[in-house]
Amino acid sequence: MENGKNIFCGIDIGSRTGKIVLVVDTKTIIFSEIIKTVASAAKTYNALIGTIPEEFKNSISASAVTGYGRESTAAMCDFSATEITCHYLGVLCAHPETKTIIDIGGQDSKVITIDNNSRIKDFAMNDRCAAGTGRFLEVMMDRIGFSIEDFAALDISEVEPVKINSTCTVFAESEVISMVSRDVPQNVIASSLARMVAANTFFMARKTRPEEPFFMSGGVSKLKPVRFHLEKFFGREIKTDKNSQLMGALGAALFAMKETEKK
Repeated sequence: MENGKNIFCGIDIGSRTGKIVLVVDTKTIIFSEIIKTVASAAKTYNALIGTIPEEFKNSISASAVTGYGRESTAAMCDFSATEITCHYLGVLCAHPETKTIIDIGGQDSKVITIDNNSRIKDFAMNDRCAAGTGRFLEVMMDRIGFSIEDFAALDISEVEPVKINSTCTVFAESEVISMVSRDVPQNVIASSLARMVAANTFFMARKTRPEEPFFMSGGVSKLKPVRFHLEKFFGREIKTDKNSQLMGALGAALFAMKETEKK
């Protein structure tokens, strides 16, 4: 135990990264780590467990897993939970005022709305098309000669984007290749791709009746151009924080805590 407190472990195995969070029963994070996803969900799980400091390993009361790889690793943990549940629990713990959660990960995106009683009101999820996700942006940035780190820090506030007409990964890539061949500036193409991702998310979100305050979780929350265009579409500020990529893992740890308390 950490200072006599119970420790709970949350693991989020995504398609691109794996995340682990340890919390104590005051809901305070005492350890976290993010790694690149390796060959399988089970190997990613083992790699994440291997990052836990020795002083915590024997004090973990319960664990839960969520994310892309949760079905493959559920037997390795005490509990498993959906991404919707875990992002909801994680964001509401860190930012209880939130009414709309936008999460864009490596291979899917989701929007969750919260009612006045802090319960899930509605949600929408796109897990069938990679267009508008982190992996799509990685591939497109490679096409135009940007690293994802360059893209993350890019200031596009003065850049006029070109509309990408297709919402399909294959056809969008063709449009990008065409723009590259016409010597369209890199920052214009980057802004156009960010706008496409934001547009896909916005149109998916409309049926959930999103309200402010907004919070963005997931790896794509680190990409300034995407947040910039999302704010333009929604007409509202979209908050994020240094732990935004950990919200699923935090929620999994809190889920493990809740389920243990029930028992």
